[in-house]
Amino acid sequence: MIQLIKREPGAASAGVYHGTKVLIALFLAGFMVYGGGLYCFVLFVPRLTEEFHWNRAGTSGLVTAYWLSAPMILCGGWAIRRFGATTLLVAGILTEAACVLALAAVSEYWQMLVLRAAMGFGKVMFAVTLPYAVSMWYQRRYSLGLGIVWSGFHFGGMLLAPVAGWIILHLGWRVACVSLAGGLVTVALVPVWVTRRIRSPGAIGLAADGVPLDQGRSARPAASPAHPAGSLTAVIFEPRFALIALTTFFFYTAYGGLLSQEASVVEGASFTPWLASVVLGATAGFAGIGGLCVGWLLDRYPLRFIGWIMNLLLLTGALSLLLVDRTQSVIALCAYAACFGVTIGGGDLFFVALLRERFPKISVAYTYSAWYFFEILALLLAGPASGLIFDLSGSYHHTLLLLAISAAIALLLSVSAVPKHTADAKQS
Repeated sequence: MIQLIKREPGAASAGVYHGTKVLIALFLAGFMVYGGGLYCFVLFVPRLTEEFHWNRAGTSGLVTAYWLSAPMILCGGWAIRRFGATTLLVAGILTEAACVLALAAVSEYWQMLVLRAAMGFGKVMFAVTLPYAVSMWYQRRYSLGLGIVWSGFHFGGMLLAPVAGWIILHLGWRVACVSLAGGLVTVALVPVWVTRRIRSPGAIGLAADGVPLDQGRSARPAASPAHPAGSLTAVIFEPRFALIALTTFFFYTAYGGLLSQEASVVEGASFTPWLASVVLGATAGFAGIGGLCVGWLLDRYPLRFIGWIMNLLLLTGALSLLLVDRTQSVIALCAYAACFGVTIGGGDLFFVALLRERFPKISVAYTYSAWYFFEILALLLAGPASGLIFDLSGSYHHTLLLLAISAAIALLLSVSAVPKHTADAKQS
C-alpha cells in the first residue's frame, strides 16, 4: 500500500497523489455498503426466523435477494459512459442507506424482500464502478489498488459484524438497521463526495499512477471516464468468456451458499449466537487481509498460480464447515474462517485479473459488468437453494457436501479458463 501512497518520481506537484485519496474514499464506502449491507444482514437470519417463524429458505432468500438486480449489471458499462462513475457511486450509497433505514419499519416478508432487492440495486450501482474507477488512477499496481478498495468490504464486515451482533442481541435488529443507515450516510457517502471534484488524473495533468503526462514516454495516459473502450457484446459473444462464466457460476455457488448459511450452521453446531457473529467477523477480517495479499501477489506472480490458490482455499473452506457441522470442532471452525475468508477477499480480484488478461483491449467497465452478472446470478440462487436443501433434509450435511462439490468443479474448470502461459501478473 505504501507504493500507492508515495508519489511516482517526477510527479507534477508535491503532496499526496489524488488517486490515493480516491482509494481511501472507496475503501470507506465499501466498508459500510458491503460490510453493513451483506455481512451484518447474515446475522439477522436467525433472529428473523425466530420472530416471524419463517423457514430457512425464506430467510436465506432475504440474504440473497441482495442480488436480485443481477440483470441490471449488464448495463454497467453503458451507465458509466452515460452518467459517470461518481454519479453511480453516490446514487448507490444513497439507495442502500434509504432501504436499510426503511427495513426497520416493516414486518411483512414481501416488504423486506423488495427492500433487500432495492438495496442490491444500490450495491450494483456502487460496485460495478469500482474496477473502472481504480483503473482511472492506477495501472502499474492496479490489482493492489483494487485489493485495497475491496478489502474495505471485508474489514467493514470484521468490525461491523460484532457491533451489529451486540446491537441485535441487546437492542434488537431494527435498531441495528437504523445504525447502519447512519453509517452509510456519514462514513460511506461523505468521503466519496469530497474526492469527486477531480474525476481523473488527466484533469490535473497526470497519467495513471501519478506520472506527469509530459515526462516519461512510457507513462500510460488515463482513459476518459466517459469513454470506456470496447463494448459489452465484444465480451459476451466470445467463447473464452463462456468458460470464465461457467467457472464463475460454480465458484460463487459454493461461495454464496457458505456465506448465507454460515451463522445458522455455527449456531446449529451448539455454538452461541455471539460466537457466530465473531466467526463472521473473523471471516471478514481474513477476507480483508486476503484482498490485500492477493492484490499484491497478482501484480507479481503468474495468474495460474493464484487461481489454484483461490480455488483450493474455497474447497478447503467448504470441507471445514462440513466438519464443523459433523464434529463441532473449534479447529475446523478456525480453518473455515481463515480459508473461506481469504477466498472472499481474493476471489473477485483473481477473476478481474483473468478478464484483463483475456480481454486486454476492452475496458474493465464492460468485462466486469458481463462477468459480475454471472457472479451475482450464482449468489442469488445459492442462498435459497442451500436453505431449501436444509428444509427438505433437516440437516446441513447434504447442503455443505453439495457446496463442496461445486467448489471442486470450479477448481477443475479454472484449469482450462486460465491460459497455461500467462504473462507475469504484474501490470505494465
